[in-house]
Amino acid sequence: MRNREGFTLIELMIVVVILALLATIAIPNFIKLQGRAKEAKVKGAAHTLQLAAEDFAVRNGGIYSDAEADVKPLLPNDALNGRNLQNAFTRNWSEPQYATAVNAAPGAIGILAVQDATGTNVGYTINGWGQESEVILLSSGN
Repeated sequence: MRNREGFTLIELMIVVVILALLATIAIPNFIKLQGRAKEAKVKGAAHTLQLAAEDFAVRNGGIYSDAEADVKPLLPNDALNGRNLQNAFTRNWSEPQYATAVNAAPGAIGILAVQDATGTNVGYTINGWGQESEVILLSSGN
């Protein structure tokens, strides 16, 4: 009788089936994990915008602003992309959206001032969108 080395075809097929089963479990979980990580990045960017808005109010006697010229200089400065925040889903440095109701696009972050009866900005609303829905809503000064 000969001395055989290596694997039989059946053994190799069993390994392939086991790997396929593991992949069918792991790939959907990995995709969900990526989505949750992107939504966490949206939340972090919204909190960064909130800090800039609060910083502006502290420097200006409690008056809030949703104007790009007021808030943008208080955002962190990225050497390549300036004072914009990165959209977690498109990877563009296009956020936040100023002084407008934010569209429901994935990764969008926006700030809108809240005014009292006299038209004075007394607060703000910041919202951020995930893949399918709003993932964060921040407000202050009301």
